[in-house]
Amino acid sequence: MPLALITGSTGFIGSAVTLAVLQAGYSVRLAIRRPEQTQKLRSIFSKFDANDKLDFVVVPDITLPGAFDNALQGVQYILHLASPLAGTEADLLTPAVRGTVSILESALETPSVKKVVVTSSVAALRGLAPIPDGAVVTEDAEIDVVIDPSEVQSLDPMAQYRASKIASYKAVLKFAAERKPAFDVITLHPVYVFGRSLIQSSSSELDGTNRMLFNSLLARTPSTGQFLGVHVEDVALAHIRVLENNIRGVQPYLLSAPRRSWQDVRSFVVDDFPGFEVGLEESVEDWENWGADTTRAIRDLKIIFRPMEDQVRDLVSQQLELRS
Repeated sequence: MPLALITGSTGFIGSAVTLAVLQAGYSVRLAIRRPEQTQKLRSIFSKFDANDKLDFVVVPDITLPGAFDNALQGVQYILHLASPLAGTEADLLTPAVRGTVSILESALETPSVKKVVVTSSVAALRGLAPIPDGAVVTEDAEIDVVIDPSEVQSLDPMAQYRASKIASYKAVLKFAAERKPAFDVITLHPVYVFGRSLIQSSSSELDGTNRMLFNSLLARTPSTGQFLGVHVEDVALAHIRVLENNIRGVQPYLLSAPRRSWQDVRSFVVDDFPGFEVGLEESVEDWENWGADTTRAIRDLKIIFRPMEDQVRDLVSQQLELRS
């Protein structure tokens, strides 16, 4: 039974990926920062009878060289999802870049490693500047942005997040080009990720992209200029398909359902949740219009992305359950 090491399992996406990997039959080793995180994670995955294939290793500081040397012993697959979200830490750049480089360097010293999957973001491919109207982001986008670490903290939180993703992705490409690892390096680039959360147990724990979407539904105007999302279960499935399919070398994959308007979202919620007080104005208008080309993911990973309706339904249903 192959062994996969996963970082970031305490997060929304990381927990969903962990469950998918366990259910696909892999043994899983979770790299956590604090020993006390073990109890909550075991409680979550015990509901799926998956604890017999699960163990833990404590890595207090993922940015240190050699931090993962012991954790990777016997590991064939690495899924690296640990990275700070916008507004959660004063310094997003250091853990995003050094954490990624650290795990790649340790993998280079571990002969058993066959594949490393780094979960990035569409932000790594779209740059820092506003996207032109009608533009389509692709995996072949030229990453010509120079990130000056001394200037990052002067940016707004979302720009800091995008800068951290760009810098981390560039570090992956540089590592692959210079070190020429024997293992494959796959990067996944989801847009905003929505859906039911495994780690949320109360309404007060709503955070990240799910909070952004739910608060947008309650507000008169949304916090983003359009609805461009991907279901968390599709992101988890992409990780499984990357492990199972014969994908070699260094490959990036964009993950996104088709773009929808906020008017579409409002109409769906009003019809599907008649008791839910939608705050969005009836005349809500988009102020952005760009998309992500997922041709490569559909072709290679055989994913049919769940539409906006599934993403919003699963999120709103869980939040109403937790508030009842």
